[in-house]
Amino acid sequence: MGKIKASREGIKQINSDREAKGWTKDQNSEALIITSQQEFKKAVDEILLTQSVDNTLLTIEQLEKLADFFTTNAKNAVFKCISKLLKEKTQKITIAHFLQIIESEDLHTKGITYINWQKFLQGKEIDKPVFIAFCDALEIEDWRDVAEARPIDSKDNTKQARLVEGLSLFNHQKQVNLLLEKLANGNRAFLVANPCHYSRTWMLRRLESEISANIKLKCKPISLQRSLYSSLGIGELKAHFEEKYLPTKIINILKQEHIVIVFDIDSYDLQRLEQLIVEFWQPLVSNLPPKTPGMLLMFLLATNRGNDWQGKWQNNPTLCKHMTELLPANPFQPEDVAQVLPKVALQLRKPLSEPALDIAHSLIQKSQGKTDKLLQEIYRYFECRTTEFSVWQRYPHF
Repeated sequence: MGKIKASREGIKQINSDREAKGWTKDQNSEALIITSQQEFKKAVDEILLTQSVDNTLLTIEQLEKLADFFTTNAKNAVFKCISKLLKEKTQKITIAHFLQIIESEDLHTKGITYINWQKFLQGKEIDKPVFIAFCDALEIEDWRDVAEARPIDSKDNTKQARLVEGLSLFNHQKQVNLLLEKLANGNRAFLVANPCHYSRTWMLRRLESEISANIKLKCKPISLQRSLYSSLGIGELKAHFEEKYLPTKIINILKQEHIVIVFDIDSYDLQRLEQLIVEFWQPLVSNLPPKTPGMLLMFLLATNRGNDWQGKWQNNPTLCKHMTELLPANPFQPEDVAQVLPKVALQLRKPLSEPALDIAHSLIQKSQGKTDKLLQEIYRYFECRTTEFSVWQRYPHF
């Protein structure tokens, strides 16, 4: 899993952000509830394999699975809640209702404890997912900005990390070719609509890997996916972004890295999507110097759940000019999977037991056409624990 801690400067920012929210340092801090609620919603997305909303209904069976995401004491409280629902002959509960229960019953998800909160604020080591969860709750754009850099090249050499690195070389050749073609023509905004978070994340990791390989700089993702951003007007979004990322800061980053802005547009209609391009994206790009070592890109993410811009944006001259859609790669073919298996085997220094195509056929058959199951089968084949499997649930948080 790995442990990380805040840097000296990071501690200052963390406590400044905490004070701005009015959160205390003690065991009754609102931070523990807010963070647990956010982690619960992430767990719901993982169970449902799609982005949920507060009025989404959860079944008793789903609640039983979600209980595993809570601390031991909280887990017992969840099952008491389930028992009460069954006595009342209630088979479903909304996410919003359960979030209220988390608050009223003071339920904490795994790792979100007073001890870890104290360590986080003091710059002591805690598990990486817990560190990221607290950063998300504080609305810190990128947890890496406040984390202490790891020694040498900051590369995580765990087996799981090498597996992720190997799988990030997975085919997706059609999408890669289109991406490179558009980048060569100066297009930098890409639409990625896919209801499966695993499939979408896999493709985005592949694209990031290709960008870094072709233009020899690392990518720095900037996530604008929280509900805070999707609820802002475009003018407010622009002001918030520019306050956090001054033009000089953007230019300085581009001297050493590519910047990939990742934005959630599920709540957008056609008019607002056009506004995002015209009022936020175009001015941002036009204010850059003519040539920088790194590129500024934007991935617009959606779950493809019936937004009014789907099927219409292609007829909008502005959106057609500035945005390119990268279609999902699923369903994967045996030849595709066979292509990546030797690369993963090399990353892990583990020889393949039989021809790659035979292994690929077996893995795909076991996965029953589901991306998350395919990933799990690959993990099992290479004898890797899925302790950090959530890296495939969302991009760019890893």
